Amino acid sequence: MYAIRSYYGNTSAYAGGTNRALNKSVTALDSIEAPARWRKSNLTDGLAPAGPKLAASELAKLTERRDVLLKTALGEKGVADLAALRAEVTTIDTELAKLAGSRRTAYIGAIHTGSGSFTGTGAAGGKPRTIHVLPRGDVTKPSKDVGPGAIPAVPGVNGRFDLPPNHTEGDRRATLAKWLTDPNNPLTWRVMANRVWQYHFGRALVDTPNDFGKMGQLPTHPELLDFLASELRDHQSLKKLHKLIVTSATYKQVSTSNDTNAKVDGDNRFVWRQNRRKLEAEAVRDSILAVAGKLDLTPGGPSFRDFVVEKPEHSPHYQYHLHDPEDAKAHRRAVYRFIVRSKQQPFMAALDCADPSLAVEKRNETLTPQQALALLNNKLAVAMAKHFATRIEKLGATDAERVTAAFQLALGRTPSTRERDALTAYGKEHGLANMCRVVLNLNEFVFVD
Repeated sequence: MYAIRSYYGNTSAYAGGTNRALNKSVTALDSIEAPARWRKSNLTDGLAPAGPKLAASELAKLTERRDVLLKTALGEKGVADLAALRAEVTTIDTELAKLAGSRRTAYIGAIHTGSGSFTGTGAAGGKPRTIHVLPRGDVTKPSKDVGPGAIPAVPGVNGRFDLPPNHTEGDRRATLAKWLTDPNNPLTWRVMANRVWQYHFGRALVDTPNDFGKMGQLPTHPELLDFLASELRDHQSLKKLHKLIVTSATYKQVSTSNDTNAKVDGDNRFVWRQNRRKLEAEAVRDSILAVAGKLDLTPGGPSFRDFVVEKPEHSPHYQYHLHDPEDAKAHRRAVYRFIVRSKQQPFMAALDCADPSLAVEKRNETLTPQQALALLNNKLAVAMAKHFATRIEKLGATDAERVTAAFQLALGRTPSTRERDALTAYGKEHGLANMCRVVLNLNEFVFVD
């Protein structure tokens, strides 16, 4: 066991009374040099007491003396309270140890205090700045102060935040969080349930997800929306809401049209059939990696970069075309992709990925030649098609069997005789990798029927 000791910035690693770090090279994941006291050379300077072990009798005397001093300073009640607190800490430590196996790393944004005009209010909460009413938007003529609060028009919950005069920014944020999650606040639950429905059906019950006000659209199924919202509120579980929706008869419908219903509801606003939807750009990218056998499903951790930064010293250029598609670090799910707000990723943009510089309530769904060209010629698609070919080559003894394996991996079904023969002939003429590129460009691969 090693004991780490720190004395005014001088840290040593001791084991058996010996400084094991002395005369050793110092390495660290992160290091900020701030001479003269805070520097790596002070890490192993050996300036620490040797820390000899005490005899059992001496330790007993010191413990007895400590107890007497505590009793004198705290009194009988204080000592009893301290003992109760220590017992409670021991119990909590035991419970935490039981949870050690289920712990997960969380990446949480912290407050950047900044400097100069951008000085923050501090991690502890800080004192919030005064907000004024600005007549006609004129910042040079501030009017009366504005206190903290939320939307007062929401029924069932108080929109006025009654906070003491000396409250902090943290108090405001906590009060806002309680207002948002109040069981009597219907807005939060309805908005979230509406977005989950939109994810599964391609169209929300309220087709203006960012606007539930008078300027927005009315819900097509108000009772259904309220039911889903109450289920989310009562169970506090998005997983249960997802399960409720995807196991419903409405979700299980086919996308086949019906002339009689189409005359009444051509837009399918009342969901008499399932909507045929194009996969999101992220899902298409991840699916390509998955069928190629290269998708890294490791959860958590920092984001990956699918670009190369040029000229970072002044005006960074994000060069997506210079990135190596064989880079294994970039084969993680698209949810971990490093987003550059000022420049879209061309491959993802061609597949209707949302513009990161905008607040996008609904994804566009377009059909353009650029999408087919991207799926055929993008470096990632070409590289993964080769890996896809290598994978199916091991799954079949003949070209026909390999085509069948490709269909089963990419589309989840067996090809028809016509499809199998056509792709087998194409593979013999142009190679197995090019045949895989064709499979990845099929409508069935990028659409949900």
